[in-house]
Amino acid sequence: MPTGETRAMVGAMRRLVLTMLFALVTSVGSAQPGPDPLLRVSSTDPLELALVVDRLGDTAVVERLTDGTPLAVRAIAVLAAPEMRAPEDALTALAEIARGRDPDLAPRAALSALTIARALDPRTLDARECDRAGLGAARAALEAIVQDESARADVRRAAQLAAAALAELGVPIE
Repeated sequence: MPTGETRAMVGAMRRLVLTMLFALVTSVGSAQPGPDPLLRVSSTDPLELALVVDRLGDTAVVERLTDGTPLAVRAIAVLAAPEMRAPEDALTALAEIARGRDPDLAPRAALSALTIARALDPRTLDARECDRAGLGAARAALEAIVQDESARADVRRAAQLAAAALAELGVPIE
């Protein structure tokens, strides 16, 4: 027959086990991935996008421009790319998206690439120690869009202007 001390010990063990189970369930539940931070943006205002990009970092934005990213996240990443600290890092990915056939995403990507290309200046690139030859792939991808007669006219024009802006910076075609 259990004594009072044994019953107290069993009760304490039960409470400890229940507390540990609760902590485990709570931690597993909170480890589930939530919606992408870019989907939490309430508007496409450049200041709000800049805040999210600042929190995520440039690399995270460029990663969200890849093919495997859900379309909604990718679309916001396209809009957020000009707000990156080094937006030139997104130019090649944006050119690839602009070369695609998505009727909404392609023109947005082309416009973002144009916005970035026009905003670049030699002093800023030098301050970031950006090798202009490293932007050659982006310029080549933009030039390919210009030559693609099946591409939309607005996408081709934006690509042409972006490629011209890169050429003015001395970016060679790769």
